[in-house]
Amino acid sequence: MVQASSTEARADGAGDSPMQAAAPLRVGLVIGQLTYGGAESQLFELARGLAGHCQPFVYCLSAKDQPYGDRLRQAGVPVRVLQSRGSFDAGRVTALARALREDGIQLVHAFLFLASAYAYLATRIARGIALVTSARNCKPEPHPLRRAIMRRAMRSSRAVLCNSREMERYAVANYGAPADRTRVVYNGVDMARFALEPRAHRGLRIGTVGRIEAQKNLDMFLRAAEKVRARHADACFIIVGEGSLRQRYQEEVERRGLASCVTLPGTTSEVPSFLAGLDQFWLTSDFEGTPNVVLEAMAAGLPVIATRVGGTGEVIEDGISGYLVAAGDAEAVAAASLKLAADPSLARSVGAQARRAAQERFSIEAMVAGTRAIYEEARAGR
Repeated sequence: MVQASSTEARADGAGDSPMQAAAPLRVGLVIGQLTYGGAESQLFELARGLAGHCQPFVYCLSAKDQPYGDRLRQAGVPVRVLQSRGSFDAGRVTALARALREDGIQLVHAFLFLASAYAYLATRIARGIALVTSARNCKPEPHPLRRAIMRRAMRSSRAVLCNSREMERYAVANYGAPADRTRVVYNGVDMARFALEPRAHRGLRIGTVGRIEAQKNLDMFLRAAEKVRARHADACFIIVGEGSLRQRYQEEVERRGLASCVTLPGTTSEVPSFLAGLDQFWLTSDFEGTPNVVLEAMAAGLPVIATRVGGTGEVIEDGISGYLVAAGDAEAVAAASLKLAADPSLARSVGAQARRAAQERFSIEAMVAGTRAIYEEARAGR
């Protein structure tokens, strides 16, 4: 297990008096942005859940701090926004180190690989702070210097928090995360936000939610949509989200002659309402960690068809609480979709099993409790 030096142990509170030790642990949560996204929503839920047990502070490494920046502030969580002058900014490292010292942070928990690199460098400057890094997305880092720093961050962490077993294997194999310091805590979903509602619409409504980037492979989504539409003239498809490829996919929809049935309405703050209006949820990503949107769709009682990437196969029981397909296999997505559309009782059964799995295995409470246990372990230097 991880060993701490005597200096680090004292900085983490091991030598404090009983009265001092009772003070809440001051935790710095570091992330690249606070826009709509799975990691961002998990940070928000974690920060709220830590209240009363720890004192969380959030450090956002860009000016992109909405919508979660304001939501965190409204929940009483301080948010520090650190502006950037480039893709990897040494000034931002020193600014983060200074902010950690000023706020008296005892433990830093970094979300995603790049934030982990910044947090590692900052805690090297602001000494005596326990470091917990994260592996949340099976995304390769092409830049050699950033990749080297990320590897060093993982190796230097008291713990590496992964959101799936597959993510844990990826972090060990690709970033040198020490296997004896990796810990798995699955994402959590707030079941109260996803009350079941009767689906009163007509026609087949299929949707997805996520950043419109290459990772999500929306070409695959559109190919599958074409095949389903050929069999169901009343089918419609909604792609919710923003991203650098949104205009490209809007043009691709037009080129494929799908403008009458495929829409890209942008982002929404009402994901539960959007999901309540669907019959099926698709996720066609080429890589993931544990996709939060899949858990939300399951909580909404939707049958999910998703690529077997990252931790998706640990969340969905194939053929029971959803359907898993190989990355890039649009034919398999269409086949599973048509099977569900042809048998409403099967669709209801799969959706019910999905909601049950979300409720039993992926609660916010379990996510917060698991993360707090890792903090205590890391703080103690075990």
